[in-house]
Amino acid sequence: MSGLGRKGETLLECPFCGKAKVRVFHKEGYLQAKTSRISAGAKTTYHRVPDTYQVLEDCPNCGKRRKEIERKLEGEEEIDHRKVLERMKRQGLPTRIEF
Repeated sequence: MSGLGRKGETLLECPFCGKAKVRVFHKEGYLQAKTSRISAGAKTTYHRVPDTYQVLEDCPNCGKRRKEIERKLEGEEEIDHRKVLERMKRQGLPTRIEF
């Protein structure tokens, strides 16, 4: 169901440098109901739809791109390939495959 929750343009601090303001479109989270029906009756369950951010511009201070800022706001972590390789070596997995 679209149209629920508040939405609009706001200014947020850059999550990387914390000095500049970045223009974002923020859609507030809300509770969404889902009803399932069978012959014995109906059951309604609720689940939370999280906040969403759509970044409209790059950071003017640190130069981070819109997609990078969106990922940071959504809580996704950046993959550090060196750390992944170190973890694989500690687990005893081969990091180089030869044919």
